[in-house]
Amino acid sequence: MTVTRLGDFLQRFRPGAVPGAPAAVPADYAAGDEAELDVVFAALADVRDACAAERSRGESRAAEIRERARAEAAAVVSAARQAAEAERARAAAAERRAADESETAVREAERTADEMRARAEVRVPAEVARIVDEVRALAGGPS
Repeated sequence: MTVTRLGDFLQRFRPGAVPGAPAAVPADYAAGDEAELDVVFAALADVRDACAAERSRGESRAAEIRERARAEAAAVVSAARQAAEAERARAAAAERRAADESETAVREAERTADEMRARAEVRVPAEVARIVDEVRALAGGPS
């Protein structure tokens, strides 16, 4: 007994034609498929339009958010620049105060040094004379 294969079995049901030139144009199965899908795509047209509208709203919203972010960033940069300028001014004022204090300290030190020199000029000759007298007295010489 031989087993019939499925392909051989189905071959029996293949349409047969009369020998010779074809009498009709073969069926266009692709056109049938396309017509069948037109109904599906037509039913999806509303969904496609809704998606396009949603995308458009999303793009508009994104543009608004970007613009707001740019404005906020510009405000932050402006505030930072103002703060930096104010800090520079405070630092410059502190530096000027420190320089003024240093100048005052130098002038005070110079004044003190001048006073000490003046006192030394007055006192040194008398002190030298006193010390010379004491040394002579210790050595037994004339005072």
